[in-house]
Amino acid sequence: MFRPQVPRSILSLTPRRLLALQSSAAEKSAQKTAAHIEYLLKFYNPKLLQSIKITESLVSPKDYVDLKKRGDSARSRLAPDVNADLSKTDPEWDEPIMYPNQGINATPYPRIPQMQALDNLGMQLRFKEKDAIRGPSKRSRFQFFEELHKLTGMDVDYMRLLYMRPIHMKRVSCQTSKGKIPNFFCITVVGDRNGMLGLGQGKSRDGMRTALEKAHWDAIKNLQPIPRYEKRTIVGEMNYKYHAVKLFMKPAPPGYGLRVNHNIFEICQAAGIKDLSGKVYKSRNSMNVIKGFIEALTKQRSLEDLAAGRGKKVVDLRKVYYSA
Repeated sequence: MFRPQVPRSILSLTPRRLLALQSSAAEKSAQKTAAHIEYLLKFYNPKLLQSIKITESLVSPKDYVDLKKRGDSARSRLAPDVNADLSKTDPEWDEPIMYPNQGINATPYPRIPQMQALDNLGMQLRFKEKDAIRGPSKRSRFQFFEELHKLTGMDVDYMRLLYMRPIHMKRVSCQTSKGKIPNFFCITVVGDRNGMLGLGQGKSRDGMRTALEKAHWDAIKNLQPIPRYEKRTIVGEMNYKYHAVKLFMKPAPPGYGLRVNHNIFEICQAAGIKDLSGKVYKSRNSMNVIKGFIEALTKQRSLEDLAAGRGKKVVDLRKVYYSA
């Protein structure tokens, strides 16, 4: 009869001795595990360490010892296929598809374009060099509106949506001892097409672009409300004189349009004036026409002020009987 050969040292052990050996082995294993966790805490946060514990618990000790014995030639049974295309998503190994309009086995991002050159071995990415900043005047639109927000307190999104139009641009030459030095001048009008209007001037020797930027800055800083009747025309007739320019403006009925000087037309577009009739007499100098018309708009008296001056009370029947 077959008898299994058992060492005498094991047979001589009592049950109490076996329990003591098992408890000491469990204590050593617990100490080893605690030391291992304490070592990992130096490199990982507790949340990441918890995921490492869960991952290690899924690997059986038998498989781990088997891989250790094989050494460098060991290969895990859970490893992906050698011929797998890693540029595409795999539903077994990768996370769920969370990109919009992405099909199965499709790349989440487009391929990075490579230059077709003789010295390009496919191991190096080439990017276009960033343009150097030439001077302090070259700044992004975001920085431009952020600085204006700090200065005026206006909302950045509101300033971005403002209507801006350069009305008058010219190049002049300054005669100095060094010769004729060119200079650029610009007048810009800015408005929200809803009763807010601003005029700005800009000068620069660096070019018209810098002058336009300065004029845009000045116009936003000078924004002010303009009185309008029914949000479409001026309050009453205007007969205004500015230096050698004489302006005569009349309110117009709905649908009349803007039948005015071309410079006044651009200002009305920015201010939100839709119906206006007017004439410019005597001098028609562009700078004086622009400044004179904006000055006349800002000096208008509202209906409430006119009524208070005459001791009357104005009631708009359209607002009383008809809701807008």
